[in-house]
Amino acid sequence: MKFLIRKILLFFSFFFLFTVIINTVFLLIIALTDWDFVKRRESLKFNEPSFKVLVLGTSLAEYGIDTEFLSANDIESYNLSFVGSSIRTNYIQLEEYLSRYQVKPDYVLLGMNSFLERFDNEGIQPVVEFTMKGHRYGIKDLPISKFNWAGMELIKKLFRSKYRQTYVSFGQKKCTYYLPDKSGFIENFLDLQKYKSAYWIGKISQLCYSNGISLILIEMPGVNETQNISPVGPYEIEYNMGGMATLFNFNNRDFCDFINDDADWAGLSHFNMYGAQKFTSRLLDTVFVKQDFAAAVQ
Repeated sequence: MKFLIRKILLFFSFFFLFTVIINTVFLLIIALTDWDFVKRRESLKFNEPSFKVLVLGTSLAEYGIDTEFLSANDIESYNLSFVGSSIRTNYIQLEEYLSRYQVKPDYVLLGMNSFLERFDNEGIQPVVEFTMKGHRYGIKDLPISKFNWAGMELIKKLFRSKYRQTYVSFGQKKCTYYLPDKSGFIENFLDLQKYKSAYWIGKISQLCYSNGISLILIEMPGVNETQNISPVGPYEIEYNMGGMATLFNFNNRDFCDFINDDADWAGLSHFNMYGAQKFTSRLLDTVFVKQDFAAAVQ
Protein backbone atom coordinates (compact mmCIF):
# COMPACT_ATOMS: atom_id res chain seq x y z
CA MET A 1 0.00 0.00 0.00
CA LYS A 2 2.83 2.40 0.89
CA PHE A 3 4.52 1.57 -2.40
CA LEU A 4 1.35 2.46 -4.34
CA ILE A 5 0.92 5.75 -2.45
CA ARG A 6 4.56 6.62 -3.12
CA LYS A 7 4.08 5.96 -6.83
CA ILE A 8 0.96 8.12 -6.95
CA LEU A 9 2.72 10.97 -5.15
CA LEU A 10 5.69 10.72 -7.49
CA PHE A 11 3.39 10.79 -10.50
CA PHE A 12 1.54 13.89 -9.31
CA SER A 13 4.82 15.58 -8.35
CA PHE A 14 6.20 14.93 -11.82
CA PHE A 15 2.93 16.11 -13.44
CA PHE A 16 2.92 19.30 -11.37
CA LEU A 17 6.57 20.05 -12.15
CA PHE A 18 6.06 19.33 -15.84
CA THR A 19 3.01 21.63 -15.93
CA VAL A 20 4.92 24.44 -14.21
CA ILE A 21 7.88 24.14 -16.58
CA ILE A 22 5.74 23.99 -19.73
CA ASN A 23 3.60 26.97 -18.70
CA THR A 24 6.64 29.01 -17.64
CA VAL A 25 8.44 28.42 -20.93
CA PHE A 26 5.28 29.17 -22.91
CA LEU A 27 4.71 32.41 -20.99
CA LEU A 28 8.30 33.55 -21.53
CA ILE A 29 8.10 32.88 -25.26
CA ILE A 30 4.83 34.72 -25.86
CA ALA A 31 5.77 37.56 -23.50
CA LEU A 32 8.81 38.21 -25.69
CA THR A 33 7.22 37.60 -29.10
CA ASP A 34 3.49 38.32 -28.93
CA TRP A 35 2.54 41.76 -30.29
CA ASP A 36 0.00 42.46 -27.55
CA PHE A 37 2.44 41.58 -24.76
CA VAL A 38 5.14 43.76 -26.34
CA LYS A 39 2.70 46.67 -26.63
CA ARG A 40 1.36 46.17 -23.12
CA ARG A 41 4.87 46.31 -21.64
CA GLU A 42 5.63 49.44 -23.64
CA SER A 43 2.44 51.21 -22.53
CA LEU A 44 3.17 50.52 -18.85
CA LYS A 45 6.70 51.93 -19.06
CA PHE A 46 6.38 55.18 -21.00
CA ASN A 47 8.88 57.84 -20.00
CA GLU A 48 6.78 60.93 -19.24
CA PRO A 49 4.50 60.60 -22.30
CA SER A 50 2.76 63.66 -23.70
CA PHE A 51 0.30 62.09 -26.13
CA LYS A 52 -2.48 64.39 -27.31
CA VAL A 53 -4.59 61.46 -28.50
CA LEU A 54 -5.10 57.96 -27.09
CA VAL A 55 -6.85 55.36 -29.22
CA LEU A 56 -8.90 52.68 -27.47
CA GLY A 57 -11.07 49.90 -28.87
CA THR A 58 -10.84 46.41 -30.30
CA SER A 59 -8.60 44.96 -32.99
CA LEU A 60 -10.56 46.95 -35.61
CA ALA A 61 -9.06 50.12 -34.10
CA GLU A 62 -5.75 48.41 -33.38
CA TYR A 63 -5.24 47.69 -37.08
CA GLY A 64 -7.32 50.54 -38.46
CA ILE A 65 -6.18 53.79 -36.78
CA ASP A 66 -2.66 54.80 -37.81
CA THR A 67 -1.26 56.66 -34.81
CA GLU A 68 2.13 57.00 -36.47
CA PHE A 69 0.43 58.94 -39.27
CA LEU A 70 -1.40 61.16 -36.76
CA SER A 71 1.85 61.80 -34.90
CA ALA A 72 3.59 62.73 -38.16
CA ASN A 73 0.84 65.32 -38.62
CA ASP A 74 1.61 67.03 -35.30
CA ILE A 75 -0.98 65.08 -33.29
CA GLU A 76 1.14 62.93 -31.01
CA SER A 77 -0.83 59.71 -30.56
CA TYR A 78 -0.67 56.14 -29.27
CA ASN A 79 -2.93 53.18 -30.01
CA LEU A 80 -3.89 51.25 -26.86
CA SER A 81 -6.41 48.97 -28.61
CA PHE A 82 -6.12 45.20 -28.28
CA VAL A 83 -7.49 42.19 -30.09
CA GLY A 84 -10.40 40.72 -28.15
CA SER A 85 -10.77 43.83 -26.03
CA SER A 86 -14.00 44.86 -24.33
CA ILE A 87 -15.16 48.38 -23.53
CA ARG A 88 -14.66 47.49 -19.87
CA THR A 89 -11.03 46.71 -20.72
CA ASN A 90 -10.73 50.09 -22.41
CA TYR A 91 -12.01 51.76 -19.24
CA ILE A 92 -9.41 49.90 -17.15
CA GLN A 93 -6.64 50.91 -19.55
CA LEU A 94 -7.64 54.56 -19.53
CA GLU A 95 -7.91 54.60 -15.74
CA GLU A 96 -4.44 53.02 -15.52
CA TYR A 97 -2.95 55.56 -17.92
CA LEU A 98 -4.45 58.58 -16.16
CA SER A 99 -3.27 57.38 -12.75
CA ARG A 100 0.21 56.45 -13.98
CA TYR A 101 1.15 59.49 -16.08
CA GLN A 102 0.98 63.18 -15.28
CA VAL A 103 0.22 64.64 -18.73
CA LYS A 104 -3.35 63.83 -19.77
CA PRO A 105 -4.40 63.45 -23.42
CA ASP A 106 -6.69 66.03 -24.99
CA TYR A 107 -8.69 63.40 -26.88
CA VAL A 108 -9.63 59.77 -26.47
CA LEU A 109 -10.75 57.99 -29.63
CA LEU A 110 -12.84 54.90 -28.94
CA GLY A 111 -13.06 52.82 -32.12
CA MET A 112 -15.77 50.15 -32.42
CA ASN A 113 -18.24 48.67 -34.88
CA SER A 114 -21.80 48.32 -33.59
CA PHE A 115 -22.73 45.88 -36.36
CA LEU A 116 -19.94 43.42 -35.53
CA GLU A 117 -19.26 43.81 -31.82
CA ARG A 118 -20.97 43.48 -28.46
CA PHE A 119 -20.91 46.52 -26.19
CA ASP A 120 -21.99 44.67 -23.02
CA ASN A 121 -19.09 42.23 -22.65
CA GLU A 122 -17.93 42.21 -19.01
CA GLY A 123 -14.76 40.21 -19.70
CA ILE A 124 -11.27 41.71 -19.50
CA GLN A 125 -8.79 41.22 -22.31
CA PRO A 126 -6.41 38.42 -21.12
CA VAL A 127 -3.11 40.30 -21.54
CA VAL A 128 -4.48 43.35 -19.71
CA GLU A 129 -6.06 41.24 -16.97
CA PHE A 130 -2.88 39.19 -16.44
CA THR A 131 -0.72 42.29 -16.05
CA MET A 132 -3.08 44.69 -14.30
CA LYS A 133 -2.39 45.90 -10.77
CA GLY A 134 -4.15 43.94 -8.04
CA HIS A 135 -5.04 40.93 -10.21
CA ARG A 136 -5.42 37.77 -8.14
CA TYR A 137 -3.93 34.82 -9.98
CA GLY A 138 -5.71 31.49 -10.07
CA ILE A 139 -5.94 28.27 -12.02
CA LYS A 140 -7.67 30.13 -14.88
CA ASP A 141 -4.44 32.10 -15.39
CA LEU A 142 -2.42 29.08 -16.56
CA PRO A 143 -0.71 30.61 -19.63
CA ILE A 144 -1.30 27.70 -22.02
CA SER A 145 -5.03 27.97 -21.37
CA LYS A 146 -5.35 31.75 -20.98
CA PHE A 147 -3.21 32.66 -23.99
CA ASN A 148 -3.91 29.75 -26.32
CA TRP A 149 -4.71 32.23 -29.13
CA ALA A 150 -1.20 33.68 -28.74
CA GLY A 151 0.17 30.18 -29.25
CA MET A 152 -1.77 29.94 -32.50
CA GLU A 153 -0.36 33.30 -33.60
CA LEU A 154 3.14 32.03 -32.81
CA ILE A 155 2.58 28.98 -35.01
CA LYS A 156 1.38 31.25 -37.83
CA LYS A 157 4.54 33.34 -37.51
CA LEU A 158 6.73 30.24 -37.68
CA PHE A 159 5.18 28.91 -40.87
CA ARG A 160 3.89 31.96 -42.75
CA SER A 161 6.19 34.87 -43.58
CA LYS A 162 3.35 37.39 -43.96
CA TYR A 163 2.59 37.12 -40.22
CA ARG A 164 6.26 37.58 -39.33
CA GLN A 165 6.22 40.85 -41.25
CA THR A 166 3.48 42.33 -39.06
CA TYR A 167 4.84 44.87 -36.59
CA VAL A 168 3.68 47.41 -34.01
CA SER A 169 4.27 51.15 -34.46
CA PHE A 170 2.92 53.75 -32.02
CA GLY A 171 0.75 50.93 -30.69
CA GLN A 172 -0.86 50.18 -34.07
CA LYS A 173 -0.47 46.76 -35.67
CA LYS A 174 0.68 47.11 -39.25
CA CYS A 175 0.55 44.38 -41.87
CA THR A 176 0.98 44.38 -45.65
CA TYR A 177 -1.01 41.28 -46.63
CA TYR A 178 -4.51 41.62 -48.04
CA LEU A 179 -7.72 39.64 -48.34
CA PRO A 180 -10.25 40.98 -50.87
CA ASP A 181 -13.77 41.78 -49.69
CA LYS A 182 -16.26 39.79 -51.76
CA SER A 183 -19.33 40.60 -49.67
CA GLY A 184 -22.28 42.58 -51.02
CA PHE A 185 -24.18 45.56 -49.66
CA ILE A 186 -27.12 45.10 -47.28
CA GLU A 187 -29.42 47.90 -46.12
CA ASN A 188 -28.15 48.50 -42.57
CA PHE A 189 -28.65 51.43 -40.21
CA LEU A 190 -26.45 52.73 -37.40
CA ASP A 191 -27.67 51.49 -34.00
CA LEU A 192 -27.34 54.78 -32.14
CA GLN A 193 -29.18 53.43 -29.11
CA LYS A 194 -26.47 50.82 -28.66
CA TYR A 195 -24.00 53.64 -28.06
CA LYS A 196 -26.32 55.61 -25.81
CA SER A 197 -27.10 52.67 -23.52
CA ALA A 198 -23.57 51.19 -23.25
CA TYR A 199 -22.63 51.21 -19.56
CA TRP A 200 -18.86 51.15 -20.02
CA ILE A 201 -18.90 53.90 -22.65
CA GLY A 202 -20.74 55.95 -20.04
CA LYS A 203 -18.00 55.17 -17.51
CA ILE A 204 -15.31 56.20 -20.00
CA SER A 205 -17.25 59.40 -20.70
CA GLN A 206 -17.39 60.13 -16.97
CA LEU A 207 -13.66 59.52 -16.61
CA CYS A 208 -12.86 61.74 -19.58
CA TYR A 209 -15.10 64.52 -18.29
CA SER A 210 -13.48 64.54 -14.85
CA ASN A 211 -10.04 64.82 -16.48
CA GLY A 212 -10.90 67.46 -19.08
CA ILE A 213 -10.62 65.03 -22.02
CA SER A 214 -12.82 65.08 -25.15
CA LEU A 215 -14.25 61.64 -25.97
CA ILE A 216 -14.67 60.82 -29.68
CA LEU A 217 -16.57 57.64 -30.59
CA ILE A 218 -15.61 56.15 -33.95
CA GLU A 219 -17.91 53.71 -35.74
CA MET A 220 -15.14 51.88 -37.58
CA PRO A 221 -15.47 51.02 -41.28
CA GLY A 222 -16.21 47.41 -42.10
CA VAL A 223 -16.58 45.29 -45.21
CA ASN A 224 -19.50 45.94 -47.58
CA GLU A 225 -22.07 43.76 -45.83
CA THR A 226 -21.57 45.63 -42.53
CA GLN A 227 -21.78 49.20 -43.88
CA ASN A 228 -24.82 51.38 -43.18
CA ILE A 229 -26.73 54.20 -44.86
CA SER A 230 -27.13 56.42 -41.77
CA PRO A 231 -25.49 59.88 -41.88
CA VAL A 232 -21.85 60.27 -40.82
CA GLY A 233 -22.85 62.81 -38.18
CA PRO A 234 -21.39 63.94 -35.85
CA TYR A 235 -23.86 62.88 -33.17
CA GLU A 236 -23.66 64.35 -29.66
CA ILE A 237 -24.40 61.83 -26.90
CA GLU A 238 -24.88 62.82 -23.25
CA TYR A 239 -24.44 60.13 -20.58
CA ASN A 240 -26.29 60.21 -17.29
CA MET A 241 -23.07 59.37 -15.42
CA GLY A 242 -21.69 62.71 -16.52
CA GLY A 243 -19.85 63.76 -19.63
CA MET A 244 -20.58 63.76 -23.33
CA ALA A 245 -19.21 62.03 -26.41
CA THR A 246 -19.14 62.91 -30.09
CA LEU A 247 -19.88 60.00 -32.43
CA PHE A 248 -18.75 59.79 -36.07
CA ASN A 249 -20.36 57.09 -38.21
CA PHE A 250 -17.39 56.21 -40.44
CA ASN A 251 -19.06 52.97 -41.48
CA ASN A 252 -21.38 55.03 -43.70
CA ARG A 253 -21.45 53.53 -47.20
CA ASP A 254 -20.61 56.79 -48.98
CA PHE A 255 -17.78 57.60 -46.57
CA CYS A 256 -16.33 54.14 -47.26
CA ASP A 257 -15.95 54.91 -50.97
CA PHE A 258 -12.22 55.40 -50.41
CA ILE A 259 -11.76 51.69 -49.65
CA ASN A 260 -10.24 49.47 -52.33
CA ASP A 261 -12.04 46.18 -51.73
CA ASP A 262 -9.22 44.21 -53.34
CA ALA A 263 -6.24 45.80 -51.59
CA ASP A 264 -7.10 47.55 -48.31
CA TRP A 265 -8.35 44.72 -46.08
CA ALA A 266 -6.29 42.22 -44.09
CA GLY A 267 -9.48 40.23 -43.42
CA LEU A 268 -12.57 40.25 -41.17
CA SER A 269 -13.07 44.05 -41.50
CA HIS A 270 -9.49 44.71 -40.35
CA PHE A 271 -7.50 47.19 -42.43
CA ASN A 272 -3.99 46.42 -43.56
CA MET A 273 -1.50 49.27 -43.25
CA TYR A 274 -2.51 50.79 -46.60
CA GLY A 275 -6.20 50.87 -45.80
CA ALA A 276 -5.46 52.14 -42.28
CA GLN A 277 -3.45 55.11 -43.53
CA LYS A 278 -6.16 56.04 -46.04
CA PHE A 279 -8.82 55.84 -43.35
CA THR A 280 -6.75 57.77 -40.80
CA SER A 281 -6.11 60.51 -43.35
CA ARG A 282 -9.87 60.97 -43.71
CA LEU A 283 -10.36 60.73 -39.96
CA LEU A 284 -7.78 63.48 -39.54
CA ASP A 285 -9.58 65.74 -42.00
CA THR A 286 -13.01 65.05 -40.49
CA VAL A 287 -12.35 64.96 -36.73
CA PHE A 288 -9.24 67.06 -36.28
CA VAL A 289 -9.85 70.21 -38.27
CA LYS A 290 -6.39 71.69 -37.91
CA GLN A 291 -7.26 75.13 -36.57
CA ASP A 292 -9.74 73.66 -34.05
CA PHE A 293 -7.22 71.09 -32.84
CA ALA A 294 -4.43 73.65 -32.55
CA ALA A 295 -6.67 75.86 -30.42
CA ALA A 296 -7.70 72.93 -28.25
CA VAL A 297 -4.19 71.83 -27.37
CA GLN A 298 -2.65 75.23 -26.68
